[in-house]
Amino acid sequence: MKFDPFAQWGKVFETWQKVTDDAVARTSAFYAEVEKAEAKRVERAESAIEEMAKLQRETLAYGVQLGADFRKMSLEAVQKVTALASSSAA
Repeated sequence: MKFDPFAQWGKVFETWQKVTDDAVARTSAFYAEVEKAEAKRVERAESAIEEMAKLQRETLAYGVQLGADFRKMSLEAVQKVTALASSSAA
């Protein structure tokens, strides 16, 4: 009976190849899922940024309107005080 240590080498290599192919397939599937999750995350972040920008624009417009209303009311108040002062002086 002859002992050949390399007789099983083909089977070992075949098993190793199967294991590595399986690992590559699983890693590829995992990365595909990560890519999907990342795309959803980016979409949500873009949506949040757009919403924040919209709210900032509305806030700016509201601030401008408040300023205009304040100026109008303060001018009306000054005119009323002036009219009262001139009518009471007469």
